[in-house]
Amino acid sequence: MFTGRKKHLDVLLSSLTQAQSGSGQVALVTGCLASGKSALLQQFSETADSSGAIVFNATGSRTERDLPMGVVWQLLHSTPIPSKVIRRFSRFSRAETAGRSEGESPSGGLRRGEVLALNSLFSSLLTLARSRPAVIIVDDLHFADNASLQALLFLRHRLRSSRVLVVLSSWDRPGYVGPAVQMELMRQAHHRIRLGRLSTEEITELVLGAGHRDPSSAADLAAGLGVLSGGNPLLVRALLDDSPLGVDEESGQAGRPVAGEAFQRAVLDCLHRWDPALMEVARGLAVLDDHAAPELIARLLPMQPDTVPQLLAVLEKAGLLHQGRLGSPEIAAVVRGTLSGEETTRLYSRAAELLYEHGAMAGDVARRLLRADTVPGPWALRALRQAAEQTLAENDVDSAVRGLELGLRECGQGPEALKFRAALVRVAWRVNPSAAARHISPLYDALNLGQLSARDAAPLIRHLLWQGDRATATRLLWSITSSPEAGRTAGLAELRIAHEWIYGAPCEPPAAESPAPSGRSAARRPAAGPQSRGSATLSTLWRQGMSEALLNGVEHILQGRLGDTIPEAGAMALLVLHHSGHRKRAEYWHGVLSAEAARLDAPTWQAVLASVGADMAMRRGDLARASALAREALSRLHAQSWGAAIGFPLSTLVLAETAMGRYEEASKLLDLVVPEAVFDTVAGLQYLYARGHYNLAVDRVLAAAGDFERCGALMREWDVDFPALVPWRSSLAQANLRLGRSRETAELIAQQLDLLGPSEYARTRGLSLRVLAAASPLKERCALLQEAALLLEQSEDRLELARTLNDISQVYQTLGDLGRARLVARRATQEAKACNTDVVTPLQALRVPKQVIRSQSEPPTHQTDGLVALSEAERKVATLAAYGHTNREIGRKLYITVSTVEQHLTRVYRKLNVRQRTDLPSELTRYASDIRP
Repeated sequence: MFTGRKKHLDVLLSSLTQAQSGSGQVALVTGCLASGKSALLQQFSETADSSGAIVFNATGSRTERDLPMGVVWQLLHSTPIPSKVIRRFSRFSRAETAGRSEGESPSGGLRRGEVLALNSLFSSLLTLARSRPAVIIVDDLHFADNASLQALLFLRHRLRSSRVLVVLSSWDRPGYVGPAVQMELMRQAHHRIRLGRLSTEEITELVLGAGHRDPSSAADLAAGLGVLSGGNPLLVRALLDDSPLGVDEESGQAGRPVAGEAFQRAVLDCLHRWDPALMEVARGLAVLDDHAAPELIARLLPMQPDTVPQLLAVLEKAGLLHQGRLGSPEIAAVVRGTLSGEETTRLYSRAAELLYEHGAMAGDVARRLLRADTVPGPWALRALRQAAEQTLAENDVDSAVRGLELGLRECGQGPEALKFRAALVRVAWRVNPSAAARHISPLYDALNLGQLSARDAAPLIRHLLWQGDRATATRLLWSITSSPEAGRTAGLAELRIAHEWIYGAPCEPPAAESPAPSGRSAARRPAAGPQSRGSATLSTLWRQGMSEALLNGVEHILQGRLGDTIPEAGAMALLVLHHSGHRKRAEYWHGVLSAEAARLDAPTWQAVLASVGADMAMRRGDLARASALAREALSRLHAQSWGAAIGFPLSTLVLAETAMGRYEEASKLLDLVVPEAVFDTVAGLQYLYARGHYNLAVDRVLAAAGDFERCGALMREWDVDFPALVPWRSSLAQANLRLGRSRETAELIAQQLDLLGPSEYARTRGLSLRVLAAASPLKERCALLQEAALLLEQSEDRLELARTLNDISQVYQTLGDLGRARLVARRATQEAKACNTDVVTPLQALRVPKQVIRSQSEPPTHQTDGLVALSEAERKVATLAAYGHTNREIGRKLYITVSTVEQHLTRVYRKLNVRQRTDLPSELTRYASDIRP
């Protein structure tokens, strides 16, 4: 027994000592629900008995409170009393009971026969107490029958000079008023002991007593037990029974109490032992939870309003209630577990209705409707739709989906069903766009019949855009944009941005339709808010560059709440910033949006942002990051969810793998089957561009040229021929270089530069000038490359800068300035390593036909003839040496020793009739593409 309870036991033992001296005593033990009254009385009974006292025990019972003298009979049978006394008491007791009218309760005091019987009984008791003290213990006095209470009061009046101790226990219930005789009996107690909830120190004693050895961890466990149990002794002991040392068997973690079967039984015991209404109130608390006001509980159950506060006070004193709520989630779970299926439906649906009437948040109403698994009326459908929007904003997607599916199941097939389907599609786009497919057909049919609002049509149009059905999506988008409802429909501006992100051009009215008269059309167009203006000007970027109005519109989109903006709008805004030279701003906003998408656990947002991030990383030459983000984008969403938009991350990944020389991996990616609709989108243009560069890298020059030409044809056909979007001309020009078509190369680059304008898009201009240099005479090449390098450095594209520097190095070699060539080559190598690649072969070394090289710079004849005599190994060593690599670097690249490199170079010098590596002929650089890392 811990210290607190031992003090109470000592009080009772002190009372017994006083009784032994001839001063009869009455001790009263009170306490809250399951506070340990019975345990204390049991302990005292055993102690008194072992000390030689005569102990009489009885317990009041709810089921026997109408049985006259029920408690007294328990006392008589607990310890031997002379049989003649019992017979006499029995005779008078039966006679008096029979003399009462049927149904009359013995509340009017004792009759003469009962007094005579009790006088004889207690006289015998007092006589016994002369030889050794007598202890009469009555537990749960509040359940004792009235006749027994009268008898105990009769005894109390005769205790003054006796050796008798009477110990009574009763509940400490706020507002409780028992029978007058009970209250009089309790009032005349000599000693009062009030039991309450256990303190943390007392619980720690119990933990140490249960076998815990470490006082520090015992205190931690005691604190956890106190929170879980509310300090209720019965619950604390139950928790210790479930896990004596506080070790979770599943996790193996110590110091954490585990609520198991013993705890569940103890909670139910607490709620059942006093008043059946306690369980009902506990159920109301569990169902209403944060909204459990007394008046709502009373209406829910139903119950008399003035009764509920009293019962709540009982639960609070017992530790089962804290600040008006059930003390812990574990207690609430036990209470909810007592509800049958029918009770769950009845209570939770009624609770939802009450909360709806009191203006509670839609989410609180919907959570109870979900537990009830029913929709009691039209008001519930409205609540479920509102709750879906609310819970989605709170990042509870699962609840939003379950609520909408419940509403769809219960609302039939009318207009309400269409609203729920549209809402489900909107939610699906956040986590798994392909999950929306089963709702699309009914929405499409309803739209054709004019049964769908513009707001509910928006997710359908978005689905069609991603799946590549541009014609239908455009028709529907134009239709709802010019409808009277459009001005009141949020998100139409973003839908137009989504159209532009996927197809590269703004949504225009279908060719078969003629625009409405200007006055009427203007009246129907959406209000020109900041977001709408941003959308309207995005398409001007490719043609006219970044304007102040466009920048403001883009920033407005990015500053909005993530849950209120569709990913396509965010993607387009980021790409506009990045492509137009505002790279730092783009990277800042990308980081902000990515962090928010991760916090909200929004897979579609995360996938789109990863795809955009991959594109941005690719354009600055960060190949490893581009590859990682593209793979993340593909893993976030299934291919079916990506639809035609899968070309965005896939094309970036192919470009990155190709640039790093991972041709086998790039080939596997290109073997993946993509929807045919991909090639009707900007993603398809980028896919053709990426595939073309892969074909170029593996010497499939004609296939590469075909991809670039098809890309260009589509861009011209769609009127989106913007080099900043996909610079297909400079790529086709590279293929033409391979094929020896210098004139065609120059023409393509000239066209691309004209389209770019004089100042915009430094990166694309740099790409163009680099390729133009390769097709230009030697005396013009260096200036073009240096200008390209400045532009690429300005745009922070380290990969293209490395390639351009390699080209400059080759020009210097050709001109015989090997010192400067080596210096530039080293810078190119550093840039390439920063990009995680060393595949930066200069354009002039891409197996250009021999006559093209000789027409620009004819090498000495004796050196050219000597090249033929070189073995393959000697040629590789000589080529790397011509690029300025040291012997050690050549050895690492070719996996040979430094000594072997020196031997090869000695033979190369002899065959080429040169004395040192700076004299090696520049024609060696034609073999650069034969050297694979």
